[in-house]
Amino acid sequence: MKSIKITKITGEAKKLLIEASFNLPGDIIRALEGAVKKETGTGAQKILELILENAKIAREQKLPLCQDCGLVYMDLDIGPDICIEDSGNLNALLNQAVADTYTGCYLRKSVVSDPLFERKNTSGNTPAVISTNFTSTPGLHLKVYLKGGGSENCSYLYMLNPSSGESEIINLVLDLVKNNVTRCCPPVIIGIGIGGSSSEVPVLARLASFRNLEVRNPDKRYKDMEEKIFDAVNKTGIGPQGLGGRTTALACNIEYAPCHMASLPLAVFMGCHSTRRADSKISPP
Repeated sequence: MKSIKITKITGEAKKLLIEASFNLPGDIIRALEGAVKKETGTGAQKILELILENAKIAREQKLPLCQDCGLVYMDLDIGPDICIEDSGNLNALLNQAVADTYTGCYLRKSVVSDPLFERKNTSGNTPAVISTNFTSTPGLHLKVYLKGGGSENCSYLYMLNPSSGESEIINLVLDLVKNNVTRCCPPVIIGIGIGGSSSEVPVLARLASFRNLEVRNPDKRYKDMEEKIFDAVNKTGIGPQGLGGRTTALACNIEYAPCHMASLPLAVFMGCHSTRRADSKISPP
């Protein structure tokens, strides 16, 4: 058994929060650069070039990629060989790391304590959405994701009839994009979850939306479905920021899981062009 001090985890969380806030991932940069070359309209090209310029300025000047500094998601994958020392309340300490980082880096705090009546700001962008998973992979893998309100509001859950087929799901996603994509700053990353349960499938969709754009689903059937949806969405002509063009989406990612034979859960979780993420594998000393 290998021990990792909790202070090492919270310290790494702060680093990842800063990295995600100021540095657009390389795979998204490459997708945007590729999209500029495919666009034929000068307006769409200019918008994509401005997105890339924004990313460059954010990286060099340590400024937020977006004025909406996002709701924080944290995933901890803990291997069978790991013991966390001085654990105390891990979630409380991770939330403190979030509050310290958002205050110290002057990031906008967007979380309100009561969702309906008071809606008072918690003043620390907390609580974060923290998930702890025990895996068979050695070590501890910490992942941080930031999601703005516009794209968060473009999240959808359906409990479909098990007889629903691939074409029905493709058309459903396409209709969702046509009716809602301009609310989450396209070009977007479309994350789709299929299967599991009504509570699990949104998690699958979230993981899909934050997956590296250069990684396709290893199952050929779902890989082909990713490509069909991606092509159909970009043929809508909605384009960057909804102003027309060939680039409405940068990718479509699908994650799936087994489900009850009487159900077919489906969730769609769109990510904006500033889909922010960072991760680190923490090794014991």
